[in-house]
This record gives sequence, structure tokens and C-alpha cells, in this order.
Amino acid sequence: MKPLIEIIVVGNEILSGSTVDKNTPYMIDILARSGYAVSFISVVGDKLDDIADVCSNSAGRADVVLVTGGLGPTSDDRTVEGIARAFGLTRILNEDVLKSIREVFRRRKRFMSESNKKQAMIPEGAEPLDNPIGTAPGIYLKLKNNASDTGSETEIYLMPGVPMEMQAIFDTAVLSRIKATYKPSPVETATVRVTGISESQLYDTIRHLPGGDDAFAFYPRYSGIEIKIMTDEHSPLSAVELQEKVVAVLGDHVYATCDESLEEVIANMLLKNRLTIGVAESCTGGFVAHRLTNIPGSSAYMQCGVIAYSNESKQDVLRVNSELIKEHGAVSVEVAAAMAEGVRNIAGADIGISTTGIAGPGGGSAEKPLGLMYAGISSANGTSTKKLQFGEDRLINKSIMSQAVLDMLRLYLKKSEK
Repeated sequence: MKPLIEIIVVGNEILSGSTVDKNTPYMIDILARSGYAVSFISVVGDKLDDIADVCSNSAGRADVVLVTGGLGPTSDDRTVEGIARAFGLTRILNEDVLKSIREVFRRRKRFMSESNKKQAMIPEGAEPLDNPIGTAPGIYLKLKNNASDTGSETEIYLMPGVPMEMQAIFDTAVLSRIKATYKPSPVETATVRVTGISESQLYDTIRHLPGGDDAFAFYPRYSGIEIKIMTDEHSPLSAVELQEKVVAVLGDHVYATCDESLEEVIANMLLKNRLTIGVAESCTGGFVAHRLTNIPGSSAYMQCGVIAYSNESKQDVLRVNSELIKEHGAVSVEVAAAMAEGVRNIAGADIGISTTGIAGPGGGSAEKPLGLMYAGISSANGTSTKKLQFGEDRLINKSIMSQAVLDMLRLYLKKSEK
């Protein structure tokens, strides 16, 4: 039997949007890979009655409830108190937990505040779960599900909100217990990462594949779209078989079949072929070079990065002919080509790439609207350019523009390898 699993996230910082919840995606991914699905996710603030209500409601529906946050030593950390109120339990001081907390402070050579004793107060009948990183222990309770006609029990796991601590407890103590109680269904997963295609076009292209509607999950980002594929024993095709069919259908839009970023793929191609690169950027403001140098070992291929924002810098640094800019404008196919050629020459690199465009929100015209971009690539085999049109948001444009020129580079490298 598959368990009904719910997640509760506690904290005003999550509810207000000031902090991004990283714990829920982590747990969902691990659970999914193990054959489990999450049915409900609740976010609640630090009010005691609200915590008690949401925990009571979840325990009345679910077989397993995973709660993160609110286990700290301060007055707004009320998860344990909320659980106790929801189920009529008394909180008691656990001497073993208190001893462990003191040991953490001793090892770190730090003073333990009186408020930290609060973290050793756990509900009666609960079992503490070791936190190998921090002071707040995880807590495990098994309670009778009053909403069930069969008298079944609900397992409740409390974990800290700090992602590293939550992950450590979840990985070492929580997941194994869930698996021991509920035999996981065998599942197979696979990934396909694509770029240069819209989500709707992507879906229309692969929707006909057998079992795809149940197996595919789409995660669009400015850097492209990730397709998560998950199948079980009842699926007409395995995840790997579907992955192969997706790759065959989408062709050059696919840049990875694992968790690699586009820049990682490019880095491996450059290193494999012992090629070097220079980057000349205007509208992307160094973002392309930033992504290429995020990869360890990038010094083996990255020769030079130039942010040539003004016309003068394009002329003085990249040696773009002033007449070219005067005749065609800085945002033009001609200048993009000259920038790519210029950075390749001054860097002594095998390849030069360039970006020039109008990132917005100002500077557009009827002839050259906001979001217009030209990308260039130059090598000993010649120079090519590409015209692209995006939206009006400056930061989004910079991200999408960097993706576009990097994908142009990937396709060039792929073609050169054939």
C-alpha cells in the first residue's frame, strides 16, 4: 500500500516570502525516487493555534506527516508546543537530548544559553532523532489516526528548518523508517534537459509517446526546460526507453540527459577538443563569461572576457571599425560579427563569441525593439551570427540572452565534432 504523505512547513519567514523553502523540493525529489508521492503541502506561520490546527488536520488524513521548521530555541519556535497542543500531549525534558546539545556546544567551544534547553523538551511518547549537524533533534511520533475507521496510526516526523540539518535527519533517520513501514514501489527515473524550444511546443512534440502523459513532468526555467521522467512497473515504456525516444524526437534541442548545466556540457566539449575561447559581451554584461568560469578547470579553455558596453570600448578594445557602428549601429549583425572576431584575435583563442542587444527597459525603437539581440561566433572556419528577439524585462533578457549564445556555441561544437 502506498502511504498518503503530507508536508507541513512552519515559519513566518516562509509564509511572508522572505525565505525560500528548500526543504520541500528536496524531500519530494527523494521520496519520488523511492516510489512515494506527496499528496498535500501546507505552509503555516508561527502562531501556536495555527500550527496545532494544521498538524491535527494533516494527521487526520495522512499516514505520514513531515514537518519542518520551528524547532529552534527562541520564542517563535513553536512546532513542538503546537504538536503537543494538537494531540493533548505533555512536553518533557529529555536528558539524553540535553546531554547531546551540551556536547555540541562543548565541541564548538561555545557558551550554551539557557534557551537551548527548550530544544530538549519533546512530547511524551516521542522518540528523538539524532541531528549530526546542529542542536535541534528531529522528533518521531506515532499517533492513532482518529479519523480512520480502521484504527490506523499516523507517523509524524519533526525536523529543523535549516536545510543542511533537515536533510541530514531525513536521509539518516526518516526515509529508512518510511521504507520499513511502507514497501516502496519500484520506479525508474530519467532526465532530459532542452533549450531553444517553448514549453507548449515541447509538449506538443512529445505528447504522443506511449505513457508520456503520466511519466513526464516539465520544469521550465529561463535556462531552458527540464523534463523529469518517472515510470513504474505498469508503464508501457521504462524511463530510459522514454528518454531515448524524447532525445530522438527533439534532436538538437537536447543538451543533457543528466543534471548537467549547459555551461558544464560546453566545458566538457571544449576540454575534450582542447579548444580555447574568448567572450565579448555588451547586453549580457559579463554573464556569459560568469557562467563559463563557474566550472572548475575553466582556466584550461577560458582565455579572455571583455565587457564592451560603450561604442568606444568596442572600437578601442575589440577593434570594431567605427564606420561599422556608425552605419549599422552597435546592435546589429555586423557589429556582433566584428566583436566575435575581435575578441578571438586579441585573446589568441580558437573561438570568439559575442552578444550585443537591447536588454531594456529603455533604448528600444520601432526598427530595433526592446529585447532584440545579436549573437556572434567566430573561428578559423569563419564567422556566423544569429538574430534573436526576447521580451522587455532586463534581468530576464540577460539570462535568456546568455543561454542563447551558449547554446549557439554548443551547436557549433557539436557540428565540429562530426
